[in-house]
Amino acid sequence: MQPVYIQRIASIHPQGNHSQGNNPKVNDSPDVSANRPFLQACEPDYKDIIANATLRRRMSRIVKMGVACGLECMGELSPEKIGGIITATGLGCLVDTEKFLNNLLDNEERMLNPTPFIQSTFNTIGAQIALIHQIHAYNMTYVHRGLSFESALLDAMMKIEEGSENILVGAMDEMTETSYIIQQRLGLLKGIEAGEGAQFFLLSREAGEHPLAEIRGLETFTGQHTTEEISSRIIRFLQRNGLECQDIQWLVTGKNKKQSLQGDYHEQITNSIYEELETNLFPESIHLSFKDECGEYPTASSYAVWKAVKTSINCTTPTNILIYNHHHSINHSLILIRKSV
Repeated sequence: MQPVYIQRIASIHPQGNHSQGNNPKVNDSPDVSANRPFLQACEPDYKDIIANATLRRRMSRIVKMGVACGLECMGELSPEKIGGIITATGLGCLVDTEKFLNNLLDNEERMLNPTPFIQSTFNTIGAQIALIHQIHAYNMTYVHRGLSFESALLDAMMKIEEGSENILVGAMDEMTETSYIIQQRLGLLKGIEAGEGAQFFLLSREAGEHPLAEIRGLETFTGQHTTEEISSRIIRFLQRNGLECQDIQWLVTGKNKKQSLQGDYHEQITNSIYEELETNLFPESIHLSFKDECGEYPTASSYAVWKAVKTSINCTTPTNILIYNHHHSINHSLILIRKSV
């Protein structure tokens, strides 16, 4: 497949707001989620990014997070040079969805305000970015649960293969008190630290002068699998990309390090796959994790890509980075990144 280069990255996540461009802006303010049962994103001052106050007031929290992150990632790039905006989300705009459903109940299905419903649609963020910059290009949103970001990334890679020069790809999910309670009752957060965030990437067909990294490969698969089956898939994936396990310098996994006084059985099961891969397949690689920083959410793998690229910026030797993540042991993904000198 045509090489795909990452030119710019941006992120809003629980550890603070970071954006990477020619002049990166970093805000290392304390984590505002200290009093919440989940990791809450530390948001920037949106007035500095979304200038239109009227438009900003109409946006819900996740829409502001996604739009601001996308605009930061675009930087000064001319809108005419954007060949597509592709976004991904697992659960979408939860606050607006809850607001609409509450209005539905409170007003007994009569005289409903349509704004929360309009703002709750999954493609709101991609559409808002396009409207702000008048980008008349391909615009798509993927809502594929734990593989939403990977689906968007694959679509972007295919668009570049077809001839597009620059594609803006982003992923975002938010956590609310109501959503957290529901997921707890369903048993989805046992031994898992929940989180939220937004990440965007500017991908290009040409390397340019200073690409941050190159995406070499992507694969997804679903279902319950043993560690042996996952290991076999990883080996075949690397071989298709001309690599062996010993060629991977960094292994990034979705290990969730939620603190537990006595240790949680579900936490052990969730992390056991990652730990066995670290020990058996990649004993010589540097092992990194990311969900202990951003928490668990459907598009958390986008934070893994952001972290891998951000951490590798100062590498002085060529580095192969493999990201393996699974969402509730059902949605699995492999992303191969190459950092050249």
